Amino acid sequence: MPAARESSASLPIEVSLARIISHGLVPATAASDVVAAVSRQLAIQGQQVSAVPHALLARAPEATPADVEAAFARGDLVRSWPMRGTVHITTAADHHWLRAALMHRTDAWVRRSEADYGVDAALCERAAEVALGLIDDQGPLTRSVLLAAWQEAGLMEAFRGEDVSAYRRRHLLVRLQREGILVQGPRSGNEHLVMDARDLPDADSGPAGAGVAHGGAGHRAACAHIAYRYAAGHGPVGAEDLARWTTLPKTQAARALEDAVELGEEQAPAAAEGAGEPAGSRVPLVRAVAEGGSRGGLRLLGPGESAPKAGLLYMRADLLDLLSAHRGAAQATHFLGSFDELHVGYKDRSCLTDDDGERLICPASNGMFRPILVDRGRLVAVRPVGEGLLWKGGAVPSARVERDVNRAVSRMEQRLAG
Repeated sequence: MPAARESSASLPIEVSLARIISHGLVPATAASDVVAAVSRQLAIQGQQVSAVPHALLARAPEATPADVEAAFARGDLVRSWPMRGTVHITTAADHHWLRAALMHRTDAWVRRSEADYGVDAALCERAAEVALGLIDDQGPLTRSVLLAAWQEAGLMEAFRGEDVSAYRRRHLLVRLQREGILVQGPRSGNEHLVMDARDLPDADSGPAGAGVAHGGAGHRAACAHIAYRYAAGHGPVGAEDLARWTTLPKTQAARALEDAVELGEEQAPAAAEGAGEPAGSRVPLVRAVAEGGSRGGLRLLGPGESAPKAGLLYMRADLLDLLSAHRGAAQATHFLGSFDELHVGYKDRSCLTDDDGERLICPASNGMFRPILVDRGRLVAVRPVGEGLLWKGGAVPSARVERDVNRAVSRMEQRLAG
């Protein structure tokens, strides 16, 4: 868990409020449906299956849990490992090109797995053959059925005299999805079923065109589109944020953000009415800096102004106007689920909370994040599943905050209950 920056170097709360607007967590920028909500973010972390509806409903106020289920059942949304070692939700249209553009970042993991655990290309080809054959016969599979089939096919044999089956199971599940063979789709109980990914729109159908894999003619353009979508749906963001989100090296992330500024300028510059355009694809990006510490603000760089050596931020060009018009909605109390992108989608989260808040969200530093309550742009409490509120600082900040927090929790619980 990355540590929050010390208070003297904290990003302003203004950045947190601006991010809330970029995420579509206010009525003016909310998505029309759950597919549009995911498209706006490009990818939404989906590590905890039960938290996915919460993340999507928070960004699509007219949606219901049934709408989430239907989007996965139709194949409009999928769950997989398109980037990093963490599960994300993407639209079907974005899955393959995003995965292909970032797949090279796992090359070292693939080589290490072959050397240490015997997971070579032949083993993966056999695992894919078994999985696809079973899917052809039975349709989408539960994880347990697929793992049992791999076991029965003899793919979990000892390697150099050691039992490596636990590692192999995890590796094959991830790698066959990283390589675009399998993906997770319709939900059954508390898991998404494994299905054939080959029928999804292919990698050449994405916004950067053909050749998006590393070394291909379209790879730089693909990285620019990733940076563009990320900054439009998460901004303000810096190069370190994008680097963490994608695992791209920081220098490449910085270049991709600069390319994204030019990409936005090449497209229709008019901001979409209500800022609800999926993925912010019609709004150019601008450069900005945060000034004045935690109580400071954001300032756009002027024409020809030199960029600072550190602290350069990128965001949609209309974001400060949106913040001015909808500040009250951004400052309202927001109840967000475990692993919500407003928290986990950044390297620098100091505008949202401090080190004490990070420990409250993830007390064991084990990667398991609690649902959060945000008020006036700052973390005020967490609400572990099945438990009550845990206030930051150990006490209720005020009667007003307690009332608004309880109302926010009640409203979302009613929506999640359908």
